[in-house]
Amino acid sequence: MFDLTDVIELKATSEDASVLDALAHAKAHRTLTRDYIPDRDDQGRPVSISFATQNWQKVIRDRRRPGYFVRRHFEAMVFCYLADELRTGDVAVLGSEEYADWSEQLLPWETVKEKLPEYLVEVGLREAGDTTPFDGRALVAQLRRRLTLAAAKADGEYPENDELFIDPDSGAPKLKPRRAEKPRKSAERLEQAIKERMPERPLLGIVARTAYWIEWWHRFGPASGNDPKLKDTVGRYVITTFVKGTNLTFAEAARHIAGVTGHELSIAARRHATTAKLNEAITDVVNAHAQLDMSRAWGSGTTAAADGTHMDTYLDNLLAETSVRYGAVGGIAYHHVSDLYIALFTHFVPCGVWEAVYIIEGLLKNISEVQPTTVHADTQGQSYPVFSLAYLLGIDLMPRIRNWKDLLFFRPSRTTGYEHIDALFGEVGRNVIERR
Repeated sequence: MFDLTDVIELKATSEDASVLDALAHAKAHRTLTRDYIPDRDDQGRPVSISFATQNWQKVIRDRRRPGYFVRRHFEAMVFCYLADELRTGDVAVLGSEEYADWSEQLLPWETVKEKLPEYLVEVGLREAGDTTPFDGRALVAQLRRRLTLAAAKADGEYPENDELFIDPDSGAPKLKPRRAEKPRKSAERLEQAIKERMPERPLLGIVARTAYWIEWWHRFGPASGNDPKLKDTVGRYVITTFVKGTNLTFAEAARHIAGVTGHELSIAARRHATTAKLNEAITDVVNAHAQLDMSRAWGSGTTAAADGTHMDTYLDNLLAETSVRYGAVGGIAYHHVSDLYIALFTHFVPCGVWEAVYIIEGLLKNISEVQPTTVHADTQGQSYPVFSLAYLLGIDLMPRIRNWKDLLFFRPSRTTGYEHIDALFGEVGRNVIERR
């Protein structure tokens, strides 16, 4: 880890550079073999460890040796927090692309000012032809108008709402469980007719048919850009995609599929397929699926659902962590699934990360023709920053709210009151957005 920090050049993206200062202090004493190092730098100033939790601050000190750090524990703490700072963008690697300084990638305000009117119309924050200035005050006024209309509608429809009940004494809202309706006889007959007419297809055959019709296999190839020098290129890519998609090993696949070896499949996977090429192939499949008439039977393509699924991994994986929810080691495959009944994009994220931060990223990286504007999620999709960014991007984020009965809505104004749902509202919201 010390050798790595000698090769790369690190930079703090904020005014807080305490982690890098602690790293410099650890590097200054890296050649020492004793168990304790001073907690002050060469200038006699105390080394700040304010970034660390109380548990870490206790571990790196020994009550028998005041004024010193436990060297090994101090180094472990520094590198743990350095990894977190790199992941969150608080520390950047100069010359890097994945860990670059995010602030230098922002557009200058002059460019933003020119594109702002067109952008506001595109995301639905302003009507076409409206030339009034759009600042924090205009945004707050727009939010208040939407809140006023939504609250008035909810108050007027409350008497006819059989699922929402507000306790008159405590003011706590309660949702009655919705019971699933039994399928209609016509739906059961339709299902039976579909099963009788739909032939059974092997999964490998389905992959081969889509490759022939859509030609997504053209997305794969060597890094040089030359034509692949493979025998039966289409068949090799189809089998490799099938093996990786079913989580088989190449040796297992070679034992069951004649005419191919595990080494040949491994070469196709390692040298001809990358994450970017795979996402391009997925985009081809999504676009072709969206053209089918049957896909419109489920939805219009404007809605998507985001949810994570635990995936087992090897222990020696950089993303492998023990999941508290699932009680196993692995990672989380975070999917964006369209209402057209097809997955649009997938992230693989470590366990313990709040999944809401990947909702917008998945939508932005989705380059297919299916562009949803409404996203449903579970409680992991609940986040104040994600709510704000989703609104500014023209996305309706609709997660399941955890403990929503304990939350209070802000009133549009001090004089606003409601006949049925007044208990849901607290004080008037402060104009924090407007001031900033």
